[in-house]
Amino acid sequence: MATQHVIGIAGVGKMGEALVRGLIVGRVVPASRILVSDAVPARAKEIAAKHGVTSRETVADLARESDILVLAAKPKDMPSLIAGIAGHVRRDGLVISLAAGVRTAFIEKALSGRGRVVRIMPNLACAVGEGATAFALGGTATEHDALVVEEIFGAIGRVTMVEEPMLDAVTGLSGSGPGFIAALAHSMIEGGVRSGLPRDVAYKLALQTMKGTAELLLIDGLEPMQLFRMVATPNGTTEAGWAVMERRGVPPAISDAIVAASNRAATLAAEVAKAHG
Repeated sequence: MATQHVIGIAGVGKMGEALVRGLIVGRVVPASRILVSDAVPARAKEIAAKHGVTSRETVADLARESDILVLAAKPKDMPSLIAGIAGHVRRDGLVISLAAGVRTAFIEKALSGRGRVVRIMPNLACAVGEGATAFALGGTATEHDALVVEEIFGAIGRVTMVEEPMLDAVTGLSGSGPGFIAALAHSMIEGGVRSGLPRDVAYKLALQTMKGTAELLLIDGLEPMQLFRMVATPNGTTEAGWAVMERRGVPPAISDAIVAASNRAATLAAEVAKAHG
């Protein structure tokens, strides 16, 4: 289905490039069917050369040539990006927005009936085929569009459809999540080094432990604290470490961080809507 489409990606920063890489590695479409553009044309040319895709000088050119147009700009840059594509999106095209907090209604209004809009929140792990992605259909998007999105993003990770109001929470959890988990990995590695491990050994052990634990939970369908109880034998090493985390307030702090990130996504949406309403 998607393999027959031309996919255009407007904005090739970290997330846009991760998507390019994931589409190629996941064999969603051939590189010859991927077009890219960026507000900095040199960046688009750099990504095109690096991944064997094709760059376009302007977002208008990109929009005219793309069956599926992915808007991968930052929220603050979305109004100018949408203005650049507004008269050029194919009337039967699919527009997929990755911008945190930018509502489908805002995009649909700006496009004046051109295309159908889906809002999506992937994360950087799409680059290695392990993305966590949620999406919501806009007012004119169809069940077929949902299938296309599931095919594309299902090839580069796990994907699920939600109601649009849930996407702020998705942004806080899986969108910001790689940053939180990377910071947690850093702290685990530091703990290993302080306990006497060489840094390269601590690095490999910490990251493989995180990866393996996630796979175990997903494959066995366990609740996380169920697995915790399997590991934490009475008066054992895990309990000793967990006691420190609880005293320092780590568990609620992590939960609060997700809520704070989710609230920030909602604030961004309100700011965009107010500035361009």
